[in-house]
Amino acid sequence: MVSEFRPLAEVLRELKALVQKKMSGYFFIATENNHSSTILLRNGQVDEVTFSRYRSDEAVKQLANVSAARARFQPGAIGASAARTPLGEAALQWLLGGFENDTGMRQPAAPAPERRTPSVASPAAHRDAIEKVALSYLGPIAVLLCDEAFSGSTDMEKILQQIGSNLATPEEYRRFMAEARAALD
Repeated sequence: MVSEFRPLAEVLRELKALVQKKMSGYFFIATENNHSSTILLRNGQVDEVTFSRYRSDEAVKQLANVSAARARFQPGAIGASAARTPLGEAALQWLLGGFENDTGMRQPAAPAPERRTPSVASPAAHRDAIEKVALSYLGPIAVLLCDEAFSGSTDMEKILQQIGSNLATPEEYRRFMAEARAALD
């Protein structure tokens, strides 16, 4: 796996080259936000795409929101499986070249958060309040994500954005941000 993160377009060009060479195997992608994607290639055909817990077209939509990633190809035979969901034509076209001019797979970005001044409560009280909200959205991993966010910044808005970036959809992100801000008041 290449150790540094590169723009997603460079990573997808590498995938496109493997397709053109009619390769079979697993194309692994890791994002800067610690999400992962696996693309199965069988004789140069994209057989399946996963991204975190998403599959097929939805996985490609999630991948379209990634700005930088690193990738590794593991060649090998891909066995047949009835559980695979084929990609739609739009998702396949985006994955194999449409990303160059972003033909619409990207989901709308979360709206810019409104700037608010947090209350004068102690940093520990802020952390407890945010962690409680994050637990309801992310489960037990929220504690680790809060540790990381709070250790990396003192700017509450940046902390909330970092934690919120782990949510699956823009709608979840908006709800989390609203609840977290309300918990700070």
